Amino acid sequence: FMRRYGYLEKGPSQAEALYSEEAVVMAIKSIQRYGALPETGVLDPRTIRLMSSPRCGVVDQMPHEQSMRHRRYVIGSESWRKRKITYFIANWSSKVGEDSVAKFMQRAFNEWAKYSNLKFVRVYDPSADIIVGFGSGHHGDNYPFDGPGNILAHAFYPYEMQSYGGDIHFDEDENWKENSTHLSDGVDFYSVAIHELGHSLGLAHSPVYSSLMFPYYKGITQGTLDYDDILAVYKLYKEYDEPSPATTPEPVPRLPDFVTEPLITQPELPEFTQMPNVCSGGFDAVGVLRGEVFIFKGPYLWRLTEKYRIREGYPVRIWQVFRGFPRDVQRIDAVYEREFDNGVVLYWIFDGLNFLHPEARPITDFGLPNTLEKVDAAMVWSKNQKTYLFAGDQFWRFNDTTGTLDEDYPRSMDRWYGIPTNLDAATSVASGKTYFFKGNYYWLYNNERVRPERGYPRKASNVWLGCRVA
Repeated sequence: FMRRYGYLEKGPSQAEALYSEEAVVMAIKSIQRYGALPETGVLDPRTIRLMSSPRCGVVDQMPHEQSMRHRRYVIGSESWRKRKITYFIANWSSKVGEDSVAKFMQRAFNEWAKYSNLKFVRVYDPSADIIVGFGSGHHGDNYPFDGPGNILAHAFYPYEMQSYGGDIHFDEDENWKENSTHLSDGVDFYSVAIHELGHSLGLAHSPVYSSLMFPYYKGITQGTLDYDDILAVYKLYKEYDEPSPATTPEPVPRLPDFVTEPLITQPELPEFTQMPNVCSGGFDAVGVLRGEVFIFKGPYLWRLTEKYRIREGYPVRIWQVFRGFPRDVQRIDAVYEREFDNGVVLYWIFDGLNFLHPEARPITDFGLPNTLEKVDAAMVWSKNQKTYLFAGDQFWRFNDTTGTLDEDYPRSMDRWYGIPTNLDAATSVASGKTYFFKGNYYWLYNNERVRPERGYPRKASNVWLGCRVA
């Protein structure tokens, strides 16, 4: 047990005689600490019972160079180097069924997503980042299960053991149940799943009893993160929100996450005193960013409620929401949220005199012709999750991951039947709806029929902003 869970260094089977008494006492104290028992260093009945209790199969103590302790919680590994994580449910237990496994896994992903700034997407492809599955005994990863009781499940840290990185394995021999309140009735699947997912994100075991990352099974949980868990996942994903340039491609300018409320500052502003009339239409850009609608016109942006009404406190200047955005930019041309990492991309015209931002790059870097003066609109089309750029009577399909245009582009806007050329803005949402804007009109586009819906175009500012324009 002590070697298996990292309390004593591993060695040959006869190596017990080589361990000093001091090392064994320290190991027992560590076991007691991770089991929330008094640290006596004595192998008493409570400690023996603890060691035979149902638990996670991931080690408790890691080599010093592989873990980072921060008072209470423990970071087990590096974080994922991206912000969109896919998962694949390879199989399921007949004891809980496919629908329940999918439901409870989604619930667990949602809980961790609240505090990690990660987006989790279920896919039906075994090349996903995280594979969830059930197995018995030797199941292919050199960490066999032991039958009913003791090891309930295990998971791998991000990028651990190459293709196994992030994967979660449940012991099929356990008596899995939904909402089981007593171990005698069965093992509560969700309580184990949300714990294992913590390992998949890079968290190690915590000695804090209230933590989801406590190594021993405690029965059904409330299913929410403890303060200890929140601190840990914040340390991994929020404090260092930007992935390292060495591991993440930067094909287009990436701006920091926008803030939820405008920054309260009053610096010297560039010359632009007149507030643009947004009710007249002619939006510069429209984007659905982090699930919210933003409308851009001039150096200002409007943030909308779920009912398409302007939020209190808006409009504000673009730089007040997007930290680091050049304050002297008077308008943007297009905006969209990148699919592979949720980065927000903004396009604007270079003024010909100053390089406006150290991360900004000319659009010709990405294969667009040098005769192209501006991008009219941009969006990630929800039909195929591809990025499209529009200019004049042409459009391009762009690969955000490689930073290159797809072959056989540009193509004519005629392919977007019923949609005008020289657009002002475009955006596409996860529900499958796509919108195109020009002047004070917008078109709702049917992704399946590949044409506008009947009854369009309509007045954009009336519907999207609640204006009263005849």
